[in-house]
Amino acid sequence: MIEFRSWLQRIRDTLTIRVQTALLVAFVCAGAVALAAAGAAYIARSGVIAAADRELQALARNMADRLDQHMFERYREIQNIAHSPTLRGVWQDNPAVIRETLERVQSSLPEYAWLGFATMDGNVRAATKGMLESVSVSSRPWFVNGSKAATVEDVHDAKLLDKLLRTSPDEAPFRFVDVAVPVVSTDGIAGVLGAHMSWAWAEDVKRTVLSGRQADDAELWVIGRDGTMLIGPRDRTLTQDPAQEDVQTFTEAASGGDMRTSIVATKGYQTYPGLGWRVAARKPAQVIYGPANALVFKILIVGGLAALLASAVAWLLAGTVTKPLHKLSHDVDQIGRQPGVTTVERQHGSREVLHLSAAIRSLVRRVGVAEADQHASSSAMAALQLELENRTKESEEKAMRFGADLHALRALADTDGLTGLLNRRAFLPFAEDALSYFERYDRPFSILMFDIDHFKRVNDTYGHAVGDEVIRAVGACIKDEIRTTDKVARFGGEEFVVLLRETDELVAEKMADRLKRKIAALEVVSGDQTVKFTTSVGCAVSDERSRDVEDIIQRADKALYTAKSAGRNRVRVNREISTNSAAA
Repeated sequence: MIEFRSWLQRIRDTLTIRVQTALLVAFVCAGAVALAAAGAAYIARSGVIAAADRELQALARNMADRLDQHMFERYREIQNIAHSPTLRGVWQDNPAVIRETLERVQSSLPEYAWLGFATMDGNVRAATKGMLESVSVSSRPWFVNGSKAATVEDVHDAKLLDKLLRTSPDEAPFRFVDVAVPVVSTDGIAGVLGAHMSWAWAEDVKRTVLSGRQADDAELWVIGRDGTMLIGPRDRTLTQDPAQEDVQTFTEAASGGDMRTSIVATKGYQTYPGLGWRVAARKPAQVIYGPANALVFKILIVGGLAALLASAVAWLLAGTVTKPLHKLSHDVDQIGRQPGVTTVERQHGSREVLHLSAAIRSLVRRVGVAEADQHASSSAMAALQLELENRTKESEEKAMRFGADLHALRALADTDGLTGLLNRRAFLPFAEDALSYFERYDRPFSILMFDIDHFKRVNDTYGHAVGDEVIRAVGACIKDEIRTTDKVARFGGEEFVVLLRETDELVAEKMADRLKRKIAALEVVSGDQTVKFTTSVGCAVSDERSRDVEDIIQRADKALYTAKSAGRNRVRVNREISTNSAAA
């Protein structure tokens, strides 16, 4: 750290104020541009992602709701047929009427690939186009579950109907979603009404949802309860996690680039219980992030141009500001070199330059007077030296008595009369010693500032005598709790300052909190009343850029003010880094 400072100082010594000012302005502008770009990137990216996520979630939810509503309509439709009062008398006796009824339903909604009625022994009694009539379906899941209650079976490949429905060998295998409902007749449960719906209807729903969105490359997948891809790439599977939320949004890696994906779970609809499908809406991340990246690029371009312009303006202005300084330094250099040059010309341009030129002119005048006085002082010094030697012996005895008196006076001058603690004058040398020790060995110390809360109210309510007792109680409490190497002083009024040597911020804050609680537990008795009081505490820790102890005390005082403003009876730590602001 020291080597870096030395190197930086050497560099600064080789550069003019004009160059340093221009570089500083360029650095500040570049930093501001970088911060603006980073902030804009974050805000734009967050906003774009949030909007895209909402759009993807809405798209997936739209698809999921359409699937649920469509399944509910088919579920209710098959239940209405099975429970129809007009058909109760024909389920067991008139298969032709049943077949005709089922074919009318199929013709009104072609997605019904097959509808059939099977008696309780599992044999198909009537079906659309006569397919599978007299065939046993007793082992099929839709019949087994549908004989107990209304049920919906998940997407599956066709078994018995695949060859009957296929129009060519090259046609893709059929996949069905089944609805099965117990049939109620006049004699009770007559059998099971089953409907096989071609899964192709879900593709139609997908195309409807995506209509008009081809330009943004959005995709929709439907995933089954077991992770099987029902709509989408058949080689992709997702395992259902029961702990997963209904809506998930994330970015995933893909062969063509990252994709932003939102997955929404279907919920069923009214009496339709749902099949646990999940709908995934996907969009390329590059499409989402494109506007945000373009905005950041524009900010960088504009900010870079602004930084260059500001640097050029700073270069011109710095030349105007530093011109009087160059003239002043030249005039000072001529004093003693050129005969007759005994002062400098008064320079203008800024208040600092005017003050500096006036100070140099005053210094030159004082130097001239000092040279004249030096000769007179030499002869006077010799006479005084002789007289001093004569009086030295006479003064030794008086000096001994004076030393004793001085010690007593010093103790009196260093002590607060009310509390017996150190006063500000006596406290500062200890603090300066701690600062020197810190600068030499990097051993930190802390300053605590205590102030009794609402002390004026104590004086006004109980009188100044009680107020003095409160001050003495606080001072005694602090003195008893700190170490012998630490120092406490009363700075005046109800304010106390504590020096904690070799103490970092964490220990100092804990010590301040402990003292605050000890003081809050104190009581001062006034007649038949007990006076309780609290203190606010400000804390500051030494740092390498502190100019002097007053810097640290000032930061502790700021922290004390913060504690007071926050409600009193609390500790606040000032974590500001001291800056050398004297030149400013």
